[in-house]
Amino acid sequence: MHTKINWFEIPSTDFGRAIRFYETLFDTTLRLEKPDTDSLDMALFSDTGGIPCGCVTHGEGYSPSSSGTLIYLDASPSIDAVLARIEPAGGEIRLQKMELPNDIGYIAHFIDTEGNLLALHSQH
Repeated sequence: MHTKINWFEIPSTDFGRAIRFYETLFDTTLRLEKPDTDSLDMALFSDTGGIPCGCVTHGEGYSPSSSGTLIYLDASPSIDAVLARIEPAGGEIRLQKMELPNDIGYIAHFIDTEGNLLALHSQH
């Protein structure tokens, strides 16, 4: 069986700040969506084909955390470009760029503006 992440949610305490952080980090615009409930806000990430693949969330029961499952976001084409935007956008680098063995690529860890621990991966 092969698998990959097909959806992720990054919780926020300050929805606008979190959106600005991720839009700055990935030089993109997140799509705002409002599900059929007043208690949840979503800002969607899209893959290269424009298909939603995850989101920043804000609502009851969504609490940022620096422990638990670690999600690696795609930093292609270069992890260096994304790393350079973390601190100016208000985040904190926790693990500097590290090369993985056997041509698996590079990784780095960061804390976002909401206190979530996330990671980056890129082949270069």
